[in-house]
Amino acid sequence: MEPRTERAHEAFVRAALIGTRFAEVRWVAKTGSTNDDLSELARKGAGEQVLITDLQTAGKGRRNRVWTAPTGSGVLMSVLLRDVEPCDGFWSVGALALAASEAIGELIDVPCSLKWPNDVMIDTVNGQKKVAGVLAQLVDQSIVVGIGMNANWPDDVPAEMAERGTAINRHTNDRTMSDRPALAVDVLRRAIGHLDSERHVLRTAWKARCSTLGQHVRLELQTGAIIGTAVDIAADGALRLKDKDGISSHQVGDVVHLRPAT
Repeated sequence: MEPRTERAHEAFVRAALIGTRFAEVRWVAKTGSTNDDLSELARKGAGEQVLITDLQTAGKGRRNRVWTAPTGSGVLMSVLLRDVEPCDGFWSVGALALAASEAIGELIDVPCSLKWPNDVMIDTVNGQKKVAGVLAQLVDQSIVVGIGMNANWPDDVPAEMAERGTAINRHTNDRTMSDRPALAVDVLRRAIGHLDSERHVLRTAWKARCSTLGQHVRLELQTGAIIGTAVDIAADGALRLKDKDGISSHQVGDVVHLRPAT
């Protein structure tokens, strides 16, 4: 569906976002890391903007995990947000994750949800698989939020990729290629609405789409693992976990869904 060049992609996204806080858009063929690029610009005082690329050669996930995707297979973009308080960091990330979950959910025929803290998941016959991830970097009073969405995977992706994740085109009726510029626009428009909403409204919408809540989970921390039931997402974005010792709050950690709580 999309034999367009990156210049045509950029023009399409720019035209769709004229007059919004994300009117400044660049789409490049290749870069090391969109987050690193915008973080450097943030330190130089640049305004809010969006950077999208067809290929990332130094992409990272949480805890500095390596993150790669074939050229043109995904929507790899970062947004620079200005005047963000550190306490608002989770919801800046959350706004993008929620927007991605909603936009992807409109394109596929299976449920798409959020896994705390920042993964977008698709229900498959083999359980939930990751279709998008979000990662942020604080830079002074700004935050750079990067998101990678698996849009179009060929049939012969490496087994490791297929084991850990999935792509949008694998969950449509005819496996039609996703229109990446249109997906980028949809996510950014939705994100603007969430970022500009009251935090309690965003939190309510986020929780409604969060598949972690109500699950019996293992929360893997740097100090060890905790097993309990995920009962809430706090106002600051912390995961509230109930175990035999009571309820505790956690700002960071990797969640493994074990089973729904009874």
